[in-house]
Amino acid sequence: MNMLVQPAPLPEELDRGYLGRIMRINGYRHLKEMTDAMAAHFGYEGVKWQERTTHELLSRMAGMTTEQFAQRHTSLPLRRGITSYFPEIPHGALARRSILQLSSMRRKYHAAYFCKKCVSADIHFHGVSYWRRDHQIPGQMWCPKHKCALNFVSSGDPFLSSPIQFVAASEAIPDTLVDESSENVHVQRFLDIAAAIYDRAAPFSVTLVAPMLGDLGRSLGFKSNPKNCKGDLISERIIEVFPRQWLDSVFHGLSLKEPGSYSHRIDGVMHQKTSASSVTAYLLVWAVLFDSAEAAINALSNARHLSSVPTEHNSRRVHKLPEDESLIDLYVEAMGAHTEVAKKLNIPIYTVRPALLRLGLPTLSAAIDSTAIRRVASLSAFYLHRLSFAASARASGLSEERFEGLLRMCGPNLPKALKRMSPKNTPKPRARRAKQTLPTQTAAMA
Repeated sequence: MNMLVQPAPLPEELDRGYLGRIMRINGYRHLKEMTDAMAAHFGYEGVKWQERTTHELLSRMAGMTTEQFAQRHTSLPLRRGITSYFPEIPHGALARRSILQLSSMRRKYHAAYFCKKCVSADIHFHGVSYWRRDHQIPGQMWCPKHKCALNFVSSGDPFLSSPIQFVAASEAIPDTLVDESSENVHVQRFLDIAAAIYDRAAPFSVTLVAPMLGDLGRSLGFKSNPKNCKGDLISERIIEVFPRQWLDSVFHGLSLKEPGSYSHRIDGVMHQKTSASSVTAYLLVWAVLFDSAEAAINALSNARHLSSVPTEHNSRRVHKLPEDESLIDLYVEAMGAHTEVAKKLNIPIYTVRPALLRLGLPTLSAAIDSTAIRRVASLSAFYLHRLSFAASARASGLSEERFEGLLRMCGPNLPKALKRMSPKNTPKPRARRAKQTLPTQTAAMA
């Protein structure tokens, strides 16, 4: 038997980078020689390559099941994040070797990305630098840990070599693009959803999710199919809210779409029962439809769960909302976070949000945090203290264009709600709501 050194994969190490490290440690220079050696090492001599995929061999080298290795060290969970092709099969499962043969290990990437600071830290802690999977997420322009621009290599097969070899020969993503992207809430939401999908053991089914997306899209004023006369195109909203250069890098050509024209690859996401496009298209749509990655994953998971219930109209189940005054009360308690109101009511966000928008109550944050408090303060400055538009926009942390968009969603109920959110005007909570006081509200009153 051919004995090989079996190094353990490093945290978030990409499969192809792990393969390259195995080659270097064991002294191999050619992929076929390496895969043949691994096959011999595990007793697969004479077995056809279709029945001993590289994914299986690497899983054995790592001491993991094929499912564990797929979820922790491959891009498969993201690339197969939503599919109409055997969605019931877990990522990396041997039940369908055809999936592993076709897409388990990606051979070609647009570019290979790494962080110079991570390279230095890896050399110090591990004695070797390696390729991190999270740096390869489409649209990830900066290192999440070090908050600096990533470097990239776009020729050859760099993953089979160590990143340290490319420190001098690589290019850095321009700081202007990094700054514009990292400060955009929709870009961050896109990346958060992508990261959350990596944690899933199996993909979402397009067939089960599409009806929910169509209902949600209609409730937010978007066309759910090309036959709709009314509604906006979500493709145009995407072009509006994402930075142009960043958008071109993840979905080339979308920003050049003719205004008013229907994009089947983007707008089709909300009605087609087979995959309308790449997973990137769904991520862009989800980042617009939902307030947070958590809300997106929960809604998609619920769609999958509810679909198993033998009810004819699952996706159109009617949820009874409370009276308007109760909705306003909850909005005040949640500091303007629509997702928090939905959680308190245990009603899907796509039902709660239209009701709050009808009352002129925009979402001020995806969660209860400093962002919500800052926007409450800026709107209070504008509506209650009569500060100028420009001064209020600066206080919000938004661009003037985005602050104007926020104001356009505000109605007469908002100033009343803002008065109650202000610490000076917050009444003592009634007994039945005493336990619902939020931690950030307490901090704001301190």
